[in-house]
Amino acid sequence: MAELKTKTGERMLPGEVQSEYDYILYLRHLIAYETALQEIAAGSAVLDLGCGEGYGASLLAQRAVHVVGLDVDPEAVDHAARKYGSEKCEFLPYDGNIIPFPDTSFDAITSFQVIEHIVDDKNYAAEAGRVLKSPGLFLVTTPNRLNRLKPGMKPWNRFHVREYSPEGLADVLRTGFADVQVMGIRATDAVQQMELTRVKQNLKIASLDPLNLRWLLPEPVIPAVIRLLRRLIYRDPADAPGQDFTRKYGIEEFFVIREGLADSLDLLAVCRK
Repeated sequence: MAELKTKTGERMLPGEVQSEYDYILYLRHLIAYETALQEIAAGSAVLDLGCGEGYGASLLAQRAVHVVGLDVDPEAVDHAARKYGSEKCEFLPYDGNIIPFPDTSFDAITSFQVIEHIVDDKNYAAEAGRVLKSPGLFLVTTPNRLNRLKPGMKPWNRFHVREYSPEGLADVLRTGFADVQVMGIRATDAVQQMELTRVKQNLKIASLDPLNLRWLLPEPVIPAVIRLLRRLIYRDPADAPGQDFTRKYGIEEFFVIREGLADSLDLLAVCRK
């Protein structure tokens, strides 16, 4: 089985959770795919745009007739193809600009925690609209900037080009879709507070390193360094590795909300042509 050689904090790797925070973040990704399984019609042809490690596309293949996972990282694509590839689920690289399929190729498209990485986000929305059938469904998640950044502040996550408010996300997605509904993903009170605390800690760590010198470290080391800094600065035992978090938390910690989106951790956009 292929394993990713270059691991970053942006890649969710099931089975390689290092901390409680890592596992909670994994569940935040997983709830999006579980929601998609409920929304996508059985027998659909599905595109997972920005498939990453591949576990989400594999989940979608349980319901879809065929799933294609696309990612700009050839190493991630190779890993996904070896680990999850099947007659129903294939993985392909693309250039991050033009989706390599004809118009109206898919019944549904998922793209979770991706748009914040895209330089030309309007082209991203337009390309998704191009390859989607009508009627079709495009599901998008992205972090809610209202809970992460001060007004006018640039993302502290170096992989994020920008982050979105509910209104800002809707405006971009209307480039390719006539019907855009933005909802939110929230957590139970204890987990919600844990995630908000993590954001405050990351903001504090970023303020202590205004020149972003931490990003000069080798990529595989950075997540571990940030975890160490969090433990040293905040002395938080919840972030210590070596614990079994799967018994403590489950996907039921997260749920979709339609109102009060300012309190959501992530935004969930449901788009139709």
